[in-house]
Amino acid sequence: MGAESVIVRSFNALAVNVELLDCDYYRFKQLDAGSINRYEMEYMNQYSWADFLYNGY
Repeated sequence: MGAESVIVRSFNALAVNVELLDCDYYRFKQLDAGSINRYEMEYMNQYSWADFLYNGY
């Protein structure tokens, strides 16, 4: 399975199948304990949506 399998194409649309990706952000959003413990409150801190406190965790 290559990278092209992650891309989902349909009529007039292009998307990504996030179920096929290994992403620390997605693991964090799923409340994975290891991902949460590795978070050091510095990742993209210029964006409010990336702030640990604003996301309610």
